[in-house]
Amino acid sequence: MSGDFTVLPGYIIGGGKVITLEQIKERVKSLGTITKTAGSSFRLIPHNASGVDTLDFDDMYPTVYFNADYSVDFYISGLKYERVISFIEQLADVLGVPIDYADLNYAQSDPEEEQEKLEKFLEEFGGYYGRGKKQNNVP
Repeated sequence: MSGDFTVLPGYIIGGGKVITLEQIKERVKSLGTITKTAGSSFRLIPHNASGVDTLDFDDMYPTVYFNADYSVDFYISGLKYERVISFIEQLADVLGVPIDYADLNYAQSDPEEEQEKLEKFLEEFGGYYGRGKKQNNVP
């Protein structure tokens, strides 16, 4: 099985509108090591759940590739499903935006529909980081 990886595709909701690639890169630095890949894309090699860097697959989080189109690829081969989901949730918390990822059948939702939901939520609850879109209309 050399070179065989299972990839879980995903998408950063609000990428390019709410958060840029540069902001993403800055925020995820606390989670692991950042390495450059082709173009403006980059890879995050996260710290293990225990904080000790060992090759214990029970304790490892997935390596994540952040792409210029705000899609993400989680390399999950050999990892525990609970760790993968836990890390995706942790990553979304650090970014401050949701991450949509394929279910086990690799079915993803429509990114534009998810973007609209996020914008509606942000508008109703204080906008992008507390700066509501409608604030300019309020005296």
